[in-house]
Amino acid sequence: MNITHEVLPWANPDFRRNPYPWYARLQREYPIYKENEHTYIVSRYEDYIEYVKHPAMSMVEPDWVKPHHWHVFLDTVLFYDPPKHTSLRRHTNKWFTPKLVREWVKHTADATREALNFIEADGYIEAHHHICVVPTHITMCRVLGIAEDDIEIATLNSLKIVGMQTPAATQADKDRAREGFDWLFSKCKTMIEEKRKNPGEGLLDAMLALEASGDMTPEEVIQTLVLFYFSGAPNPAYVLASILEHFAREPHLFALYRNEPESRQAMINEFIRLNPPEQSFTRYPTEEVEIRGVKIPAGSCIRFMTAAVNRDETVFKRPNQFDHKRPQEASQHVSFGIGVHACAGQVISRAEIEASLNVIAESFTSIELAEDPVTLHDDRIRNYLTLPLIFKK
Repeated sequence: MNITHEVLPWANPDFRRNPYPWYARLQREYPIYKENEHTYIVSRYEDYIEYVKHPAMSMVEPDWVKPHHWHVFLDTVLFYDPPKHTSLRRHTNKWFTPKLVREWVKHTADATREALNFIEADGYIEAHHHICVVPTHITMCRVLGIAEDDIEIATLNSLKIVGMQTPAATQADKDRAREGFDWLFSKCKTMIEEKRKNPGEGLLDAMLALEASGDMTPEEVIQTLVLFYFSGAPNPAYVLASILEHFAREPHLFALYRNEPESRQAMINEFIRLNPPEQSFTRYPTEEVEIRGVKIPAGSCIRFMTAAVNRDETVFKRPNQFDHKRPQEASQHVSFGIGVHACAGQVISRAEIEASLNVIAESFTSIELAEDPVTLHDDRIRNYLTLPLIFKK
């Protein structure tokens, strides 16, 4: 195996802008790639499907992993294995059933309609903040039963904390992450104090009741609140922004979305395949595993490359092209993960995206780019900073 860093140049601006040529080479030449002493990269669909669900794959980091700022979530599903993971997730899953999600996304649609008031006379709007972030943030706040203020500051600090997850993170990235976590935890502690004084009927109220009954610890409550508060908007907002950019650059796709309501869910699914907000994640096998003849020792780090898997040409023909009519067996992307650790928010994320797009499709006939968007991408996460658009009726 080649273990030079040229295979995956994490900090290269061209790689961050468009990693897919590198991923294609990785899949062809180094399907199991040893990046360093501890880390192995898995990029093929077949291997992902088999080994993400392997019983040896753990969220718990071994001792060689240095302490880092994301350890503030040690008492959440991000770091729990079953049965603790299963128990904690059960407490929150009941708030995101399909029936409840249909009610939650009414807030998304209403907030999107309100966002259209920010469109200027010539049709201009900074769409990422007003149309993509604000409605999804408001929706999550209403699920939690908390105040909807400080949206811009919350977004800024959410961006700060994700920047340190890349293997190429600098000390400056880590310092910014600490600032972001400090703000988010301070904000959420204040919310909990306010909620104790003025209880309601939201998810935070339910978690505080579980704390009172001994079914959640105080650490689990605050950390889970921060997790929902910061992650409730960025991921669906990124996918929604990427779809709007597609519609602006490829007008026929917006026309298709408007004119064929029966195709909308399939179109959204294909856009999510092409534009997963989370590019990769890590697991730590508790025993030796062998993948494609490569023996990976217990306690190693395995990085599963979600974005690469979604464009594996052995599964997705013409993997870089949009095709919402792919057959069922060739449309099963992994943007939300699989198995017990699959994204708990995938149902509401899909519904929020569709709710916002439907409002836009009902209101406008075309979308244009006012300027090129500004993005913030690395190998771990992808974000928009701005998406200047012009909407026309």
